[in-house]
Amino acid sequence: MNILIADDEMGMRYDLKFAVERAAPSDDNVFFFAQDYDTAVEQIKSNKINVAFLDINMPGKTGLELARTIKSFDSNINIIMVTAHREYALDALRLYVSAYLLKPVDDNELREALSNLRTPVDHTQTDSKKLDVKCFGNFEVFTDEKAVRFTRQKGKELFAYLVCLRGTSATRGEICTNLFEGSDDKKNLEHLKKAVQSLKKDLSKYGLEEVLHHRRNAYSVDTNLIKCDYYDYLERKPEAQNLYRGEFLNQYSWAETYIYHLENYIQKLP
Repeated sequence: MNILIADDEMGMRYDLKFAVERAAPSDDNVFFFAQDYDTAVEQIKSNKINVAFLDINMPGKTGLELARTIKSFDSNINIIMVTAHREYALDALRLYVSAYLLKPVDDNELREALSNLRTPVDHTQTDSKKLDVKCFGNFEVFTDEKAVRFTRQKGKELFAYLVCLRGTSATRGEICTNLFEGSDDKKNLEHLKKAVQSLKKDLSKYGLEEVLHHRRNAYSVDTNLIKCDYYDYLERKPEAQNLYRGEFLNQYSWAETYIYHLENYIQKLP
């Protein structure tokens, strides 16, 4: 089950994730996160979401506005509103949401909500082919236990950059700034075009062209088709907690920012 959690507070996002894991434990659950309306919309566009937990009081556009947008994209997405206030219940119910939960979320109420979704989730679907991505140490990509060969190193670096964004889109300007150390001028845009073309061809050779998404001059990856040590580590999966040893995407200088965040993440662990 693919689950989106949209809340402007990081602590609340992870508290709800852990609550879902307690209420409906499953190895098939995949979590996506958003801190605001725009990020949530990008996640909906880039990934097949089954259940969306939406905080009502978010900066900018509210969770109710986000729910309307989600319904316009895909009416089959189950929406569960999560808030500290009761007064929005009627407005939420008018949107035909699956449930309305008050913070702090009670595990039993959450379990009941997930058991009575408006659109039942089909758990019998077969898993799509996945890439096995290694970020700790050097960046390497495997499929069927064989290394993926990239035609261009910049194509490989582009893929590494998008993997790190975990489904969030990157504009051409952002990519040019980080990968080509410059603005999106004509020269850098040509470099980016060649990197994208080679990456698409490389992925298609392995039947994995659907991993890369391209919309309105922005790029992202489908995290449902990626198994990644970095993702597992951030999700605190027991088998991944000893994998990080201070090395992350050693080939790429822009990855130093992620090392800084990983070190802070470790310090905050209970």
